[in-house]
Amino acid sequence: MISEDKKIIPLLASANYGAGVDSDSFKAYGDKVTLILTFGSVTGDAVLKVYSGATAGAKTSSLPFKYAYGGGAIGAASADYLTAWSDATASSGLTLTAATYGSKMAVIEFNTAAMDIANAEEWVTVNISSAASSGILHMVAVLDKPRYTGNRSATLLA
Repeated sequence: MISEDKKIIPLLASANYGAGVDSDSFKAYGDKVTLILTFGSVTGDAVLKVYSGATAGAKTSSLPFKYAYGGGAIGAASADYLTAWSDATASSGLTLTAATYGSKMAVIEFNTAAMDIANAEEWVTVNISSAASSGILHMVAVLDKPRYTGNRSATLLA
């Protein structure tokens, strides 16, 4: 079962991020975190950044990450055909343009080695700026190595 090999964490459900939004914070275990985002209608261009912090909700250090998005709208035959991986810098993040992300899936991956573990920054929060007029989004994190195995493992949410 995938839930016993990976830790799956729901982070954001049917959120309109037009006014800006933070995902639920979670503790990042393992070597890599994958975020799966599914967008509905999007109007305007917001910026997505991934942060680590020493507590839930703290956005102390922005992290670099890789991203790819679906070749077509969700429901189309090309929806699961991802573009080539691109790099987002810690300072710039990823601009979520309506033309590119509206009604599509995006995948974001980052290595936990980029987190400032020396300063106890083991929590992750995803922030989307308030630059867009509106945007509907669902988000799930998948950790490559769960803290506990089993489908009833302990929560990593705050």
